[in-house]
Amino acid sequence: MIKLKSQPEIQSMLCNELISSNESISSIYAWINDYFSKEFGLLSDISAQAIPLRKDLLTPSFDIIRNNPVRTIGIDFPVLLSKGENRPVMMICAMDPLRNDTADKQPTDEIGYWVPFSVVNNPVGQTKHSEKENLAFFHTLLDTYDLYVTDIFKLFYRKDNRISNSIGDFRSLPVHRTILDAEIQIVKPTVILTLGNNARDAMCELLSLQTPQWTNEIYTTKNQNGIDVVMVPHISGAANGAKAPILKNPAYEGVSGKNNVKYAQIIIKSLNS
Repeated sequence: MIKLKSQPEIQSMLCNELISSNESISSIYAWINDYFSKEFGLLSDISAQAIPLRKDLLTPSFDIIRNNPVRTIGIDFPVLLSKGENRPVMMICAMDPLRNDTADKQPTDEIGYWVPFSVVNNPVGQTKHSEKENLAFFHTLLDTYDLYVTDIFKLFYRKDNRISNSIGDFRSLPVHRTILDAEIQIVKPTVILTLGNNARDAMCELLSLQTPQWTNEIYTTKNQNGIDVVMVPHISGAANGAKAPILKNPAYEGVSGKNNVKYAQIIIKSLNS
């Protein structure tokens, strides 16, 4: 049975580093928990309310957003999925909080929020192919590991015609490293898995690791504290060209599944080798 585990230390850290409101953080996670419970038939309806979130609640570390006209602001809040007690934890880091642009392109103070990769959705109820593929990847890994799913940049926005992920001043904010490092210290993962170029580069910088190039094999290493670190191309369809050599590698021919299910099984196999 899948559970969405409470993470009071993570919530406290996010209150210090991201949103300066413990009430807001608690309310958001209560809503996320209710959403998850309803998706998996553990609750008949969502009792918690989705509260409004505005950029003036951001900590001073994010003054680049607070003090500038921006739009489509979004935060993906990290979550921990579990299938039991005392299981190894895999921390999955990617870059996912992209929000669609608005037609009028007007600045806003409102912040939308969700979770990375919609992992609180029940795969059974999904009809969109990309959504089903993403969830199949995570639920395959969930058979072996509890999953802490997070973004390397907790926040996304647009300024003029640029997205935050391409704005150097935003990407270089020290708070990104501060939050990631705190997540590792709190979660104490057995494995850190990065998905895509941006997550790979950020984690290599954080852990002082050499940045690998993509090949037809899963790249694995360890950090100085002995944590297994796995870096792979992103699971999205846009990264199919980078994933294909891994999926077609004869060394993984006997691995079961297709597409992202096989991708996840190959990652597990590589960690067990």
